[in-house]
Amino acid sequence: MTDYKTIKENVNNNTSQSGVFEWNENRIYSVQQACMLQQELSATRWYQEIAFPVEEEPLGQFIAELSGQGSEVYALVGEKDWGYEKDGASLIAYIRQIDQYNRKAEENSRIRGIMADIEPYVMKKWKDDRIGYMNIYVNGMIKAYEYAKEKGLVFILCIPRHYDDQGLEEQLERLIAKGCDEVAVMDYECGNEVDKIKTEAELAYKYGKVLHCILEFQEVGKHELTEDKTYHNKGLAAARAAWDEVDSAYPGLCIIRDYHWSEPVWKLLEEERNEGSSEAGEEVFAYGDTETQI
Repeated sequence: MTDYKTIKENVNNNTSQSGVFEWNENRIYSVQQACMLQQELSATRWYQEIAFPVEEEPLGQFIAELSGQGSEVYALVGEKDWGYEKDGASLIAYIRQIDQYNRKAEENSRIRGIMADIEPYVMKKWKDDRIGYMNIYVNGMIKAYEYAKEKGLVFILCIPRHYDDQGLEEQLERLIAKGCDEVAVMDYECGNEVDKIKTEAELAYKYGKVLHCILEFQEVGKHELTEDKTYHNKGLAAARAAWDEVDSAYPGLCIIRDYHWSEPVWKLLEEERNEGSSEAGEEVFAYGDTETQI
């Protein structure tokens, strides 16, 4: 059994952190809503989908506002086809655009890094040659990571929790060892998060990487989600209890608590706030509206 008690000495940030996935690329035009959600969750990371070319002024203002509240902004990208490029060309081209933007931006308006949510396993051809395609994916991510490091960008890999279940332990180890600064695991197994993330936790410890535990909050039925894969009906308190269990199981790891994703999380917060404010007859801010509580 691995001893996790010293891993925090090997990572830069030992404080409790949380992050929010934002798949609405137009969110950069409504920074007020993003800042309110960031404050509600005390989020220190914001993973924002950014499609280049992008309007640089509103993006810079968006990042500066969140940065001023203590939240770093990362570019979120998820193109499954990119997982089939052994040279990582498309992802490297995307990183190059981030670097070009950062070179022109003020320090407090720069993108901190990349959350690479590349999912080659969702394509039909994956099952035809898991090992071969996984090797291509790993090679591509290593290339992209090396390029990101050259540009001073943090490279976070978002992965499912089941690569080891597919017999891809060797490739998974190489991916974590050589393909990222941080590994973010979609730990979608409500009530069994500790066991399901064990392999990735072991490897994060072994190679001194920061570990993200991502929990799902989308509705049951969306993207074929079942009740045991999402905290939508269980609520935020249950999710926080699950994160506490993960922290307790791996006390030496630096674990970041990631919410997937902003809109369903805000709906849950809104329900909690509506319950608390209904007796007072207050109207409550809804994510996407332009008005705050009145």
